[in-house]
Amino acid sequence: MRKRFAEGSPIASTVITGDDFDELENTFQAFLAPDTVKLHTPAPTGFFDISQLSGLRTPGIDPNGLSVYELTLDSDVVLEGEETPDAYTVIVTMNGRNQITLGQEIVPSRHVVTGPDTRFRTRFEHPDILLLRVGKRLVADAMRERLGETPTSTLHFDPAVVETSGMGQWITLLQTFSETAASGLFDRSPLAAAHFEKLLLHGLLDTQPHSLSGDLAGERPRPRSAAVRRAMIHCEEHAADPVSIGELAMVAGISVRALQLAFRTELGLTPMEYLRRVRLDYVHQDLLAIAQGRAEGTVTDVALRWGFTHLGRFSGFYRQTYGKLPSETARLTA
Repeated sequence: MRKRFAEGSPIASTVITGDDFDELENTFQAFLAPDTVKLHTPAPTGFFDISQLSGLRTPGIDPNGLSVYELTLDSDVVLEGEETPDAYTVIVTMNGRNQITLGQEIVPSRHVVTGPDTRFRTRFEHPDILLLRVGKRLVADAMRERLGETPTSTLHFDPAVVETSGMGQWITLLQTFSETAASGLFDRSPLAAAHFEKLLLHGLLDTQPHSLSGDLAGERPRPRSAAVRRAMIHCEEHAADPVSIGELAMVAGISVRALQLAFRTELGLTPMEYLRRVRLDYVHQDLLAIAQGRAEGTVTDVALRWGFTHLGRFSGFYRQTYGKLPSETARLTA
């Protein structure tokens, strides 16, 4: 998968190539939280190559941008480290093998998404890999563009990438991007590259499950009335508390009947359906944190924390929203 680029290409270039694995470790330290990075090479022979296809010309992360890299390793290595607070990375293994552990759990997939501050350990066996790195602020901006309002919580992707038909098409799209960048077409049309990058980002948000997938599934216009916005903010800030329809109406400054009508008209939901969706988003984030070793607890603990006392109905709501049982999310199981 090693690429050859035109001399002086403004888009694609080689970041590092050679057989000095100490130099490779230094490069990974520039990509990730530097104090956490360790590169183990049981048999430090062979070559490596990292090529930049879009975005930053040096390793790192632009919180407002997107970068695509190719990594070729003609060796077996173990990489440990932590993602920066400002980045997501999609690891797509085209050839060879890898085994990625997040926290204490092995991710049961060849393709993986890491998020801000995620600790990982990866065993690579002669892989060819495509890396998509996306800035945290860029993701938040894309969600604001889609939903008409700024998300109230950080988006967390499910770590395991399952090759459904939609995700398989997205991976093909990433491959096409790689080939097009190497061909030099983006050098002649940076605008085409920018459109392609946006397509990659929104395709990822639509095909890889995440903590705000429920919001995208029912994308809605921005609420027009201040009363509905006040009620929504109250739901988000008090999701762990007992909240009644009367309380929401009082916060909104209108009658219960008027609030119900406004939510139906502007969001297509009742106020209590909106509250449930907010709570499910928080549940999903907590379960991902447990799966990645960032938190402890059980599914029951998390459900009760966010006000779901009937566990059977809770499991049904969760599966309807995220396409899997809460226990599957907690185990990083696809």
